[in-house]
Amino acid sequence: MDYDVVEKIHISKNCEKVGAFLYDPEIDGLYHESPWPFPVQIGITHGLTRCQVTPMFLKLPFILKGWLNEQILLRMIELLRLVGQGKILMHSSCVDNTLIVGFPNSGKTYQTYKNVSNGGKLISEEYTILEIEKDGVVASPYKPVMRTCFSGRTLKDCKIETSFYEKAWLAAANLRAWAFPFMYEGVIWKEIPATGNTSLIKKIVYGSTGREIKDWKTFAILCENEFPFMASEFLQAYAVASGFDILGIQKRQRELIKEIIDKVYGGQS
Repeated sequence: MDYDVVEKIHISKNCEKVGAFLYDPEIDGLYHESPWPFPVQIGITHGLTRCQVTPMFLKLPFILKGWLNEQILLRMIELLRLVGQGKILMHSSCVDNTLIVGFPNSGKTYQTYKNVSNGGKLISEEYTILEIEKDGVVASPYKPVMRTCFSGRTLKDCKIETSFYEKAWLAAANLRAWAFPFMYEGVIWKEIPATGNTSLIKKIVYGSTGREIKDWKTFAILCENEFPFMASEFLQAYAVASGFDILGIQKRQRELIKEIIDKVYGGQS
């Protein structure tokens, strides 16, 4: 997607109002503009292929800009594009031939790096692209470098090296989490490079439990948990205004999810 940070987005006066958004049919674009004395704007145009955003939109917390997070929105749009290519973007990690899935705080990161510390090869972390091929389901990294959060326990048990700065950061994060447990977690973020390798999936497990996920409906819930594009008010408004077939994409995504489970487990779902 083309991505530009601009001082101000010049929105056409001929836009149609769709809920909290403005739709410009001439360039097939949807905009959101928060009521601040300075430009707090985002626009996705030309059939969800171009994004413009203002600096203050990036700086303000999402609760002060219409509850929109542009990185999450762009990732959901990327998911839609991948579904059109017969691929699934999954909130998961892959080590060797095992795909590790689960809700937040289910132990995905812990299990991923526990496997790596025991000699496993890291294929992808945090996000994984799944594609059905003749020989099975192939997992590949979403990006060459992923940013992942680590707890002190994961860093210690999985023997992950940390710098002096990261140790100090973790100590401060733990103190903040102790003081404000309802707001913060005692974690730090590290950038982890992917190997660039792919893997043929032989097993799908839930977090650190080791329980295999063989039911496609359960897998679908886990898949859509991180990227609920059907619940995105922005994408809903765009679909209503433009005629974009978001329901058709959801149907195709679930077909792919079922095919993935059938391919990995031989139709046991």
